[in-house]
Amino acid sequence: MDVPTLNPLVLDGLSESCRRIALAVLLDHGGTVSRAELATLMARGDQVGTAGSDSADVESIQTALHHVHLPALADAGAVDYDHDTGLVRRAKGSSFDSEWVGRLLADHAGTDYDGTLAALASERRQAVLYELFASSEPVSERGLARSVTARERGCDPADVTDAAVEVTHLSLSHTHLPMLADVGFVSVDGDDGRLELGRLPWRSDPWVAVSPIAEWAALD
Repeated sequence: MDVPTLNPLVLDGLSESCRRIALAVLLDHGGTVSRAELATLMARGDQVGTAGSDSADVESIQTALHHVHLPALADAGAVDYDHDTGLVRRAKGSSFDSEWVGRLLADHAGTDYDGTLAALASERRQAVLYELFASSEPVSERGLARSVTARERGCDPADVTDAAVEVTHLSLSHTHLPMLADVGFVSVDGDDGRLELGRLPWRSDPWVAVSPIAEWAALD
């Protein structure tokens, strides 16, 4: 679609606080570290105020890194991770190696930001938000489905078939809109089923201003 979006794989990789902290530590360190060293640095780091964590915390962090978070970050292209040696480093030249990611890591390490990033980790949900930002009044789910389908296909809404609208509508109503509603991004008017924007404090966060979605995220 012609509206700039954030890479869903990057957002999904960043949607867990532990992964953001790990990447922030690796960014600060600048080199290769062992899994145990990374866990220790995360436990004593300033990102989430965990200074003074005990050995049990370090061990649990290391276990989570090994079994969950480092494999996920490696699959997303954010880190180079050797399962056998436990050595890890930030991948150079990846989609994670950008100014907006660096800003986000510096400002939003805590778990309270997980839901925001998870909700944004879909081009379709970003398209939904764009259409709602660009609209001057609440829109119906079916009208939104037509607009989103047209934008994804690069055509005029009038040229979208009713069958295509129905497929998108089912996707929105069963998956994407509930997820956006869960984090307070949208709400549905109980009387006529029209969608309205909810709480969107992330739109004014510094990382957004230097990201590909800066222009449309600022729409009134």
